[in-house]
Amino acid sequence: MNHPKNNHRPRWRRGIVIAVFGTLAVLGYVGVSLTQQSSLAAGGLPDLFGKAQPPLSSGALHVEDLAADPKGYQGTILVRGVMAVAPPNYPGMFAMIDSREARVCRDLKCAKNYLPVKANGPLPQPWDELDVNGKIVMDDRFYYVDAESVDNLGSIKR
Repeated sequence: MNHPKNNHRPRWRRGIVIAVFGTLAVLGYVGVSLTQQSSLAAGGLPDLFGKAQPPLSSGALHVEDLAADPKGYQGTILVRGVMAVAPPNYPGMFAMIDSREARVCRDLKCAKNYLPVKANGPLPQPWDELDVNGKIVMDDRFYYVDAESVDNLGSIKR
């Protein structure tokens, strides 16, 4: 039979384990607090490319905001995104991805959703951050933004 004293672990080990977990919890909390304060002071999400993210205009949407229900938006809208690709078989059209997603994943092919945009004039370059003002239109196969104006905020990539 086992003696009860053989199954008893020293109390000092338990104290060390508790102290280590407590220290890790405090350090994690301080790290998260400092990160939140620095991103708020910078005016938005931290940018992995080093360029400050311009503030979103009042009433403007991100690409991800439209992804769930594009037909639910009536009238003229303002949407911000990053130009990702221009398909050769649709002249005057390009696809945007969410600016926040482009900054985080650092790749134009990693987006969950692409927003087609039809615009007049020269096409923006990949990585250009854009404010597109226009209306949601249904084509034979998909929804897209028929742009009235495209404001190029510049490239987010160095």
